[in-house]
Amino acid sequence: MEDQDKSRVTITIMGEEYILRGSSSPEKMHQVGRYVDQLMRTLAENNIQMSRHKIAVLAALNLADELFKIKPEKALETDEVREREKDNELV
Repeated sequence: MEDQDKSRVTITIMGEEYILRGSSSPEKMHQVGRYVDQLMRTLAENNIQMSRHKIAVLAALNLADELFKIKPEKALETDEVREREKDNELV
């Protein structure tokens, strides 16, 4: 993908600005940034003594946990679609 096809946005997480470039829409990138910011802020409020670095790692672990919970469900859905497609093949 060429650079001109990529969106570029600035997001703020925990008071620090980050520039993101990617193929997602700017709104989607802002949405992801807001989600991570809110997660980290919530974790920081509940763990006052924890450093920003540890908050970031804890946020990454929480996000990985969410992903691991979703992936098997998504894999099952994909397998079911493949089976249905097989059943509908004419040849």
